[in-house]
Amino acid sequence: MNTGFWWTIIFAGGMLATAARGDEVVVSAAASMKDVLAELAPMCAKQTGVTLTPNLGASGVLARQIEAGAPADLFISADDATMDGVEKAGLLLAGTRAMLVGNVLVIVVPVGSALKVDGPGSLADAAVKKIGIGDPKTVPAGHYAELDLEQAKVWDAIKDKLVPLDNVRTVLSATASQNVDAGLVYRTDAATEPKVRVAWTAQAADGPAIHYPIAILKNTRAPAAAAKAREFLLSDAARAVFAKYGFTLPPKPAAGSTS
Repeated sequence: MNTGFWWTIIFAGGMLATAARGDEVVVSAAASMKDVLAELAPMCAKQTGVTLTPNLGASGVLARQIEAGAPADLFISADDATMDGVEKAGLLLAGTRAMLVGNVLVIVVPVGSALKVDGPGSLADAAVKKIGIGDPKTVPAGHYAELDLEQAKVWDAIKDKLVPLDNVRTVLSATASQNVDAGLVYRTDAATEPKVRVAWTAQAADGPAIHYPIAILKNTRAPAAAAKAREFLLSDAARAVFAKYGFTLPPKPAAGSTS
């Protein structure tokens, strides 16, 4: 039995149980949403009266928390597959799923690195010893990275160099601290860390589309507030902030539509 996981659930439940009431909404969101939600939260409070309380982590871990009954009102996953799993478990409020934003995968190296990394193929060079990657089993960024590396036909050549980590921000930190020679993260994460530089950016046509769906959870304790928060996060004002942080914007959905 994974006692660490259950302690996480118990702790999260204790910390968040009082949050999902009234006009306070718990948003379980992918770790790559950290900075943008920090800016959007006060905007949401001012415009709607709803306080956003982020619960950040790897999308797969957040999904397991939700499935185990941890209190949450909104879920923002960094991929469709994780949201699909929560939806199939009957845990989404019908009609509330929508596409929020997209992202782009990049390879980052420490800012002072002399390594010449100009694409996935460069990661096979002998000079590259360790490569940070989100654990593909639980971290969407890691799964996207795996797909890109397989498509570039370098996965088998570099898999022994990979250092799987618990979320994309941990990969970013490991690269910035030079604990790995390179890392695969989202463009939005790379923009927050001055100690790394982007060595390569995936082209949209060359890899899987990176989607962040949003939905209200069926067991929300604050359905009216959650609906206001969802509407705000899909609004033009919020989309402008997402764009500022480097997220890509899908066509704006019609009111009440699902992805």
